[in-house]
Amino acid sequence: MSSPQNYGVWKPIAENIEFNALESNSNAVMAVADTVRTTLGPKGLDKLLIDQAMNRHVSNDGVTILLSLRAIHPVARMIVEIAERQEQKVGDGTTTAVILAAEMIKEGKRLIRELAVHPTKVVEGIESGVKYSCDLLKKSAKKISLDDAELDQIVKTSLSSKLDGNVLHKIVVSALRTAGKDAIYGDTYDFDKSIKVIRRTDMDDKIVNGVILERRRLDPELPMQVNNAKILILKLDLKPVKESWIKDNNKYQDILKMENDRLVKSKRIVDAILETGANTLFIASPEVDQVIEDLFVSKGIFAVHISTEEIEYLSRYTGAKPVRNLDDLKNKDILGTSEKIYEDEDIGIVYLEKGLGKKIITILISGSTKEISLERWRSTIDGINAAEAALNYGIVAGGGAAELHIIEKIKQLKLKGLEQVGLEVVTSALESIMRQILTNAGFNGLEKVMTAKASPDGYGVDIDSGDIVDMVAKGVLDPVLVKTMALQASGEMAKSVLRIDKNLAADDLNPQAVADSRR
Repeated sequence: MSSPQNYGVWKPIAENIEFNALESNSNAVMAVADTVRTTLGPKGLDKLLIDQAMNRHVSNDGVTILLSLRAIHPVARMIVEIAERQEQKVGDGTTTAVILAAEMIKEGKRLIRELAVHPTKVVEGIESGVKYSCDLLKKSAKKISLDDAELDQIVKTSLSSKLDGNVLHKIVVSALRTAGKDAIYGDTYDFDKSIKVIRRTDMDDKIVNGVILERRRLDPELPMQVNNAKILILKLDLKPVKESWIKDNNKYQDILKMENDRLVKSKRIVDAILETGANTLFIASPEVDQVIEDLFVSKGIFAVHISTEEIEYLSRYTGAKPVRNLDDLKNKDILGTSEKIYEDEDIGIVYLEKGLGKKIITILISGSTKEISLERWRSTIDGINAAEAALNYGIVAGGGAAELHIIEKIKQLKLKGLEQVGLEVVTSALESIMRQILTNAGFNGLEKVMTAKASPDGYGVDIDSGDIVDMVAKGVLDPVLVKTMALQASGEMAKSVLRIDKNLAADDLNPQAVADSRR
């Protein structure tokens, strides 16, 4: 039985909170976090993912693992969504976000259950603690440029736990510097617009200063190569008369009229295209009439079918403006230019070199199997995203050191009443990152963290020797954006879960269903 001193606080909480819901939701979060926590850091381990068709894939990418889970519990699905959002916004730090959220929820549950702190007080403390933590991390961040050695270290840190990380790190850095200032849009770098990553199993790793399309010519009789290409990107309908209309008509005269109409319209379209001076066509319309295709062959025009997703890259690289109707063909500035376009017929790839527009770099990632090439492709994109975040927002010490050394400053933050204990939730989470990295490296994480706490700012633990080292001098760096976004995402998740006092199924709100269940 509770003591008289505690009862006055405990009773109203016990009347309003369904602890079974808190326990259930907390357990769901822990189960998801335990799935990915061993992947964190350079010494993290991999997971073997097996789908329903028994396809196998080895990965240590947090969001890939989480998205493969068939989570049933609604809170478990919320955790997966948080990781997915982190991936979309930053492209890295998904595992960190999940571990932070799990630690906040675990510590928040302890405060609510054992110390009888009301959830709203815990949540308010988390909100203040996360905001202050992010402010401290941003203030300590160092800006870097494309030529700085820190860029190499950022990419290397990001890829340190990935498959072939040492090889991919060099490829990524080379591509970033080749893209250079052409990747700046407005005031920030946007490598998604200037670096394209594709994967193959029949080629070696390769960086191409240009665009690669995994496409073949529209017809084998079309030219294989065009020098000084004048390019049109066509989104207009190249099927002027649908074959289904002809098939559905059983009158000979009507069919003949439609066929003649088809020939006339097809020739008009091709003539309008030729009048622009174009000798190369990228076609995004779903179908191309056979008559039009035959006319392209007879005129010796290089033509390739493309997807709508490829239009933006081609337009940016060549300077061509997409044509949506015949009237657009009359505009003078619709043509793009590329010095050389050719197809490698053996492997089905089209190369574009020296385009008139913005510089675009294509990274071709190989792999002995589709699964390996996919994992290496994901890793490459993670490295690019980490570099982009670092260039735009700055860097801090990695390995959990930046988080560890702001803990004491957060504890000095003065909040009202019981909100103060909510800060413990945030400080515990901040400490958990280094602890997990060290645990995954085979050390006693708690012991090493205690030692690292007494070291100067920026110092952490060398995961090879166990010594306390300057993480910045060691080259272990992280983009500050990855850390702040992970903190914000995990804080939102923790606040949502800790405020839930009951899990309700749809039938729980249906009086008739409740009545039937009691019979």
